[in-house]
Amino acid sequence: MSSAPTDSSARGVTPETDWAVLEGWDRAYYLHAVQAQAEFAYLPIERTDGNYLVLPDGSRLLDFQSQLISDSMGHRHPRVHAEIVRAMERYGHVFFGLATDYRARAAKLVIEDALAGEEWAGRVRILASGSEAVENSLAMARHFTGRPVILTQEHSYHGLTMGTTRLRGYRGQLSPVDDARASRDIPGFPGGGIVEIPAPEFHDYEGPRPLPSLEQTRAIIEDVGPERIAGVITEAMFGAAGLLPPDDYLVGLRELSREYDFLWIAVEVLTGFGRLGEWFGYQCYPGIEPDLMVIGKGLNGCALPCGAVVTRKDIGEWFERARWWSGSTHDAHPLVCASIVGNIEAMLADDVIGTVKRLGAYLERNLRAMTARHACVGRVSGKGMYYAVDLVGDDGRPIVPDDRSTLFLGELSNHPNNVIAQECAARGVFLGGFVPNTIKVAPPFTISEAEIDVGLDVFDSALTELAGRATRG
Repeated sequence: MSSAPTDSSARGVTPETDWAVLEGWDRAYYLHAVQAQAEFAYLPIERTDGNYLVLPDGSRLLDFQSQLISDSMGHRHPRVHAEIVRAMERYGHVFFGLATDYRARAAKLVIEDALAGEEWAGRVRILASGSEAVENSLAMARHFTGRPVILTQEHSYHGLTMGTTRLRGYRGQLSPVDDARASRDIPGFPGGGIVEIPAPEFHDYEGPRPLPSLEQTRAIIEDVGPERIAGVITEAMFGAAGLLPPDDYLVGLRELSREYDFLWIAVEVLTGFGRLGEWFGYQCYPGIEPDLMVIGKGLNGCALPCGAVVTRKDIGEWFERARWWSGSTHDAHPLVCASIVGNIEAMLADDVIGTVKRLGAYLERNLRAMTARHACVGRVSGKGMYYAVDLVGDDGRPIVPDDRSTLFLGELSNHPNNVIAQECAARGVFLGGFVPNTIKVAPPFTISEAEIDVGLDVFDSALTELAGRATRG
């Protein structure tokens, strides 16, 4: 699967490597996320290889979740890895004021190839993370419309950056197209408005139409005042929350954005580049297209940190005629762009979208058949190679009542997602979830049917253990 060296010394890990010492350093000096120090579970990964995470003792975990639904082409994909190696022969860092061949190639591959046949897309800006890309998209929407308010969905996740443009100095000012001698801050600076709209219903919702969530959103738009709204930012299928809306949800939300004349920012960091069975998640719903699209993760399969924003043609040209003081040191880093080139070229050459459709159908069919045997499974929803499995108690309600509104309080090790993760890891499979009751089955596109069978067999055993724990109290 990989052209990377296979002997330990070439990887920088020697037989004498003392992982106990490394754990001590890690615990003493690294600032960890999610887990408190007292509950931090140290799980060292000696290397990654194809569809597997390899531990220092040589044991392997089948990555049945693409880690954070991110490593879509497996680990160290040979074409992506080789392109990065070639780029390293010529490049280190080149700042955004200078041009590289990889930047041009990556931009062309996104606009002309990944988005082939899509007439709306005009330009792409490549950044260092999905969070940065989201921040850029919000600034773009506010600058282009001249309005301060952004609508965002309950239960959505869009990154962890906060406050950088509130600090004094250069902070994204723009010299507008219509007056190159003037400069203005991002509309609404220093705060801007963020207004929450309801989360969509679940995909299997069979209630009345229009969807209640869209009717409530309309009421919020009217209350806020559409003349103040720059845009609405959405996920096609929620990443952290593992929530797939009904098929008419995004279509209806797009209609609202057109009716009230604000922008639709489609966040495809997780769902873009094949995860839902099309190049981009919005393409699952004919007749709609975004004004701005945020991408990442699948853009290069997380080979290196990256994100990007794709603009509608007229929006991109509007910014190109202005001066926008918004560059970041790592914008379009040549090694990152090389990873994008390697990834998209590999996807095109191997017809990865066709593979996702085929493997996704196999995964869904067998996942539904397996979970149907478990009373603790209340819902399976998803598309392509991303499925959310919602776990319930005997009463059919979420086992942890807070569910997707969780504040992550109390003893988390007993939450169903963590029980499943522990049981699967003990059996050689990496699989779990973020919110308490939801497991996210999202293997890399490079997985085989035989490996899918292994992952589902282990998940099956983990569900049996979860049910047994509930019975034992």
